[in-house]
Amino acid sequence: MSVELLAPTLDDLQALTELINRDADELYGAPEESVESMRMWLTGPTLKPETDIRVAVVDEAYRGYVDIDPDPEPIYWVDLRVPPSESDQIRLRLLDWAEERGAERGAAVLRFHTASVDEPMIRLLEARGYRLIRHFYRMRIDFDGEPPVAQWPEGITVRTATPDDAKLAYEVHQESFEDHWEYSRTPYEQWQHHMLREGYDPTLWFLVEEDGEVAAVAFCREHEAEQGLGWVSVLGVRKNWRRRGLGRTLLLHSFHEFRRRGFHAAALGVDAESLTGANRLYESAGMSVVRRSDVYERAL
Repeated sequence: MSVELLAPTLDDLQALTELINRDADELYGAPEESVESMRMWLTGPTLKPETDIRVAVVDEAYRGYVDIDPDPEPIYWVDLRVPPSESDQIRLRLLDWAEERGAERGAAVLRFHTASVDEPMIRLLEARGYRLIRHFYRMRIDFDGEPPVAQWPEGITVRTATPDDAKLAYEVHQESFEDHWEYSRTPYEQWQHHMLREGYDPTLWFLVEEDGEVAAVAFCREHEAEQGLGWVSVLGVRKNWRRRGLGRTLLLHSFHEFRRRGFHAAALGVDAESLTGANRLYESAGMSVVRRSDVYERAL
């Protein structure tokens, strides 16, 4: 088999989206991305397709994808997607490229987010000496009935955001995530690109306030590939307002707004070992784990 590695361009968005969704469909039975979400990824401020992304091409068809990005340096994250039905030769070629590119950029550690059900990828990583260090969950609730009522404590109010709230929302987001695993502050330009992208709807961004100060935020949207699935991109409570039930109440408030708009379900991603107990909070609101991804790492 002849495997050619090419740097993608924006002209390849449709083919790239089809490849990523074929991988997701083989793993989970559902697509994961849209052309617009792939465009957002390829045009980000830190990822340069010409140097940091490669697509594996066999017989003029896209068969695999890889990118490498520091977060933060010298730790580099690798996103390697090859549908399970494809040959290991494709995975090996892409993994070799990622390790070589990481060495060129001075990476001390490489990390992979890998679906727990992607057996060919896990076998390859373990054979190369990568070790499992952490799990992340996708949690979901299907709206079979009305969620519990969101009951706010006295003195607490909630409102939707306006475009003028962007910098405030950014600061609260960064502060509320400071105790997450290996937190590093995201530069505003990078945050803006990913959060305020095309299709962003400020009426699905919720700011919880007390005495004129923002206590918590939730940034929501519709999922890229599943129509009617509400996605909670960010749910954060500032430290001085924790242990008052604001996180759970804000989540329930988001569920009710999703249902009001005709959405059939809601989902989010969470660290399985969250120091703030976020996964237990989500379970208490009726969510359950539907997927797990595993983080593998190796020192170069």
